Amino acid sequence: MQDGQLSVALLLSDLNEVKDISAIFRKLGVMPHFYEDLKTFWTGTLDKRPSLCIVDVKLMSEGELALHDHPAVLEEKLPIVFFYSVNTEPLLISTYDFFHLGLLKKSEHYEGQLRALLKRFNHQFRLERDNQSLRNHNQELIVLHDKLEVERQLIKQTEDYQMRVKDICLQLEDLRGESDFFRALEQILQSVEEIEEFALLELSFNGQKLMSPLSQVQKFRAIPSLWLGQTCVNGMEMFAQNMATQVAVEVIGGDLVSLSIKGNSGKPDKMLFIKSKNELFFNQFDWNMFEAYLNGFYSSFKNKLERNPIEEKKLISSFEAMSFIDQYLFGEESSGNLEKHQIKKLDYQLIDLDLSHLVQVVLKKSNNRFFWSRFEKEFINKLEISVRFDFRVFEFGVQHLGFLVESKNVDTFFEELKKFAARFSYWKYFEDAENALAQMINPKVTMVPLSAFAFINATVNPQANSNNKESANTKLQELVWERETFLSTGKERIHEI
Repeated sequence: MQDGQLSVALLLSDLNEVKDISAIFRKLGVMPHFYEDLKTFWTGTLDKRPSLCIVDVKLMSEGELALHDHPAVLEEKLPIVFFYSVNTEPLLISTYDFFHLGLLKKSEHYEGQLRALLKRFNHQFRLERDNQSLRNHNQELIVLHDKLEVERQLIKQTEDYQMRVKDICLQLEDLRGESDFFRALEQILQSVEEIEEFALLELSFNGQKLMSPLSQVQKFRAIPSLWLGQTCVNGMEMFAQNMATQVAVEVIGGDLVSLSIKGNSGKPDKMLFIKSKNELFFNQFDWNMFEAYLNGFYSSFKNKLERNPIEEKKLISSFEAMSFIDQYLFGEESSGNLEKHQIKKLDYQLIDLDLSHLVQVVLKKSNNRFFWSRFEKEFINKLEISVRFDFRVFEFGVQHLGFLVESKNVDTFFEELKKFAARFSYWKYFEDAENALAQMINPKVTMVPLSAFAFINATVNPQANSNNKESANTKLQELVWERETFLSTGKERIHEI
């Protein structure tokens, strides 16, 4: 049945029976289609399947054709009523293997039989229609289930990648105590399995250039320095950001995520480029959240580096430093130097950081500007973050930094200072940083006796000092002995009086 209309096919040998049966269907508003032989019936019902077929048991086979081989019959989707007479009743045995709706016996009055058959047909039709409706509904539910499952998987992936962002941020949080933002960042990005490569470009101190930091990790891609042609005063201008992105795509290739690292500024100081190993990570990872975290993470480093060293930690001048050191040998001055700097007279030891090699490189490259004050500020601030020991510092010209450290921490501080000074990125503080990359800068870290005489002797004329180290130590010991002798003699005289 199509579009709710009953269609009837008649395969009968007697035209009189066809007329009688058709007359009853016409009363119901149905015009049966009559077939004279099995062949035309076969073809006609394949092209357009009828709602009901009345088949004469005498016409169930014709030559090599047999009704039971009809595709719709094999699928039990062709509703059939078998017509027979008293003479053909023995042929009904061949209908036992068929799915059918019943039998129609040759008679002078067919209305009663057909009414019963149609009632059975309508009941079955309603069942099939309801069944089809249920199948359609079930199919809709399957489609809806599949759609919801896809959405659930997407939500789960989103939640998983949200947790992935939090996990990476927590790993970075554990490195907040590092002395350098990029060193902390590269450790984590190198360990993220989904990241294939990453690169970083940062604005130089003079705002005229974009530079890529040095890195030894496998996933990092260095990008050649870019001269901007104009100065970016307060962070990367849009033209600089566009230039950085374009060059990063050319160097790394593929779909890149670019993250602007601004800190507290309105414009970025750095741009981070990340290439993903798969599209899922590229599309589902919450890059906005990660960028927001990196901005805060970078701000904490930037604030530490840009702050001025705490006043109590730094002695103002070399002269003042020498006076303070000599208090351990000759006693306090009447000027109250200790009180002025609120420094307790602890059990200090003195360490010298010799930057002569750095100064020699600067002198060789006289046309390459060196950012002196920024270097000193960031060196001391990064050292404070790195060693995590209390210390006092003073400059002795531009070639020496002196450190006063409590004796209980001096051995550890000494080793930490040596490592820190050896790996510090001095090249960053040259205006043309690439030109300075090839220069190996080897600062020297030495212990110095706690006296102005010993420190000056070790720093002003280090060559002579190395040749006469024993005599210098002897001289210092003599000074200490003379002082102790003088103090003890003074006490004896006071006692005698």
